[in-house]
Amino acid sequence: MTTAYEQQRLAALHQYRLLDKAEPGDDLDGDLRPVVRLAAMVAGVPAAAVHIIDEHVQRPLVATGFEAAVVRRTESLCAVRLGEFVHRHDARLDPAYAVKPPVTSGTVTFYAAAPLVTRDGYALGSLCVFHDEPRELTEDQVARLNDLAAVVMGLLERRRQARFNAELVTELREKHEELRRAHADRAATIAELRRSNSELEQFAVVVSHDLAAPLTVVKGYLEVLGDDVGEHDPRATACIAASTRAVDRMQRLISSLLSYAQAGNAPCRREPAALGELVEQAITDLRGQLDDATIVVAPDLPVLDADPILIRQLLQNLIGNALKYRRADRAGRIEIGAERGAGEWRITIADNGVGIPAAQRRRVFDMFTQVDPSARTGHGVGLSTCQRIVDRHGGRIGVLETPGGGTTMIFTLPATVAAADLAVPR
Repeated sequence: MTTAYEQQRLAALHQYRLLDKAEPGDDLDGDLRPVVRLAAMVAGVPAAAVHIIDEHVQRPLVATGFEAAVVRRTESLCAVRLGEFVHRHDARLDPAYAVKPPVTSGTVTFYAAAPLVTRDGYALGSLCVFHDEPRELTEDQVARLNDLAAVVMGLLERRRQARFNAELVTELREKHEELRRAHADRAATIAELRRSNSELEQFAVVVSHDLAAPLTVVKGYLEVLGDDVGEHDPRATACIAASTRAVDRMQRLISSLLSYAQAGNAPCRREPAALGELVEQAITDLRGQLDDATIVVAPDLPVLDADPILIRQLLQNLIGNALKYRRADRAGRIEIGAERGAGEWRITIADNGVGIPAAQRRRVFDMFTQVDPSARTGHGVGLSTCQRIVDRHGGRIGVLETPGGGTTMIFTLPATVAAADLAVPR
């Protein structure tokens, strides 16, 4: 039965791959033969060998003074006291050795073996010397044989490490090549995506313009028809009103698509931009939607390093949403503020409106996504445009619930020393 130690010993032996086919530049025989010859000289005998003990056989790595061959482990002299230094001046006198074929045949009488032991304590085999006549070794000879066995292990370890390093280099080269190909594929994919996005943006601009012009004509004809019909035909009046509303919705959608395309396609020209002034301009643009809503703007809004046109569009979309999605049971309130973080400004627009369900807060920035499509209050383009603007500035955008109910939109923009040091005109 194979013991746990023997299993570990065999695993250690296989790590040295001593039975593998020699690779180019691998001269194990040439490395070990001088050591084996020196061992024979030290012992004053004609024969010496390096043997390894496998699971079933003894295998010679190199030998001098005799023709070495593979023998069964049960017939091996090295396997009798594997891992120990063995010195038998006459092996015929030791019952453990006397029955072995090399001894019974008269080939071996004197026998000595220095173990080949790994750093972890596993015996791989031995450096053995022998003669067909009885002999005695001195203590100095025993020490020299142990030294030579250590040299053999050093050579085997160097060979193992060299093979490991070569395989590691090959693996690293293969990984590097895989990474190079992956990087090239990724670069090609990015280039294709940019080209595709550019074409889609140009397509959106062209199509939107091409659609806008005929819709203006259609709306003009509907107004003329409405004037001609007057109040004489209620049914026709209702149809004209419905058609006019549909045209208005289509014009708003086209306007949203144009804004989205421009947010990704127009140049991003950064300059010092006072956030407070941009907020005031956005509120002015939305004055027709204010009604009784209260907008509270913090007095210490920073100067940003940003494109003022894009940021104004961003603010107009976010404040416009806060005005659009108010609750009917309370007056609308919107609070706008900013605070400095680690290398960035964190701008918040908090309202007390209907809010956005937690399950939908991640997807509201996807194109054409609406929290309540049945309400027909938008086209699901505005927040996608906001995310595109923030992305182009190297920031992030997200949504939280306002304490007490409502939506808090948060976006970040990188803070620069030059912009932060400017005074904020209020």
